[in-house]
Amino acid sequence: GIGQSRQKYLFLPEASTDSIFAAIAEEIGFMGSLVLILLFAKQKKKLVPLILSFISYLILTEIIKIIVARPRPFTELNNTLVLDNNPYKSFPSGHATAVSTLIPYFNFNRTLYYIWILIVILVSLSRVYLGVHYLSDVIAGILLGYFIGDSSIYLLRKYRNNRKNTHRKIYISFLL
Repeated sequence: GIGQSRQKYLFLPEASTDSIFAAIAEEIGFMGSLVLILLFAKQKKKLVPLILSFISYLILTEIIKIIVARPRPFTELNNTLVLDNNPYKSFPSGHATAVSTLIPYFNFNRTLYYIWILIVILVSLSRVYLGVHYLSDVIAGILLGYFIGDSSIYLLRKYRNNRKNTHRKIYISFLL
C-alpha cells in the first residue's frame, strides 16, 4: 500500500535492472499503477469508470462471499500452505474478478487486450492450482469482473451523453 514500499529502503537497483516503475508500483499498488498507465496512454476518460469498477468489485465480491460462504478446496485437501486464508470465502474468486474487471479498459490496443486476457487466464488457473478456489469460483469471478468493468464504462458513457443532451435541450429551449 501507499507508504509501505520496502523496495526503496532495502536496496538500490543495479543500472541494468533499474526500474523506477517497479518502485512506484510497489508504493502505490496495482490500481494506482493502472491509473498511471491509463494516464500515459491518454485514456483519461476511463479513470472514473476504473475507480467505480474497483469500488464495485470490492463491494460485490465481499457480499457474494458472505452470502455463499463456500468452503475453499484446501479445507478438504489438507493443504497447509494456505491456511491463513478464510476457509469459507471461496466463491467467487476475488483475484479472478479483479483482473477480469480490467479487460474492457484495454480495448484501445488489441495487443494489450489479448495480453491481459492471457494474464486473466493465468491468474485464474493459479488460484485453482494453489487449491484456494474451485474452477467454478474463478469462472464466476471472470464473468462478474468483466460485467463490472463493462458496466462501469457503459454507465459513465450513458451519464455523459445524458448530461450533454440535457445541456442541448436547455440551450434549445432558451433560444425558443
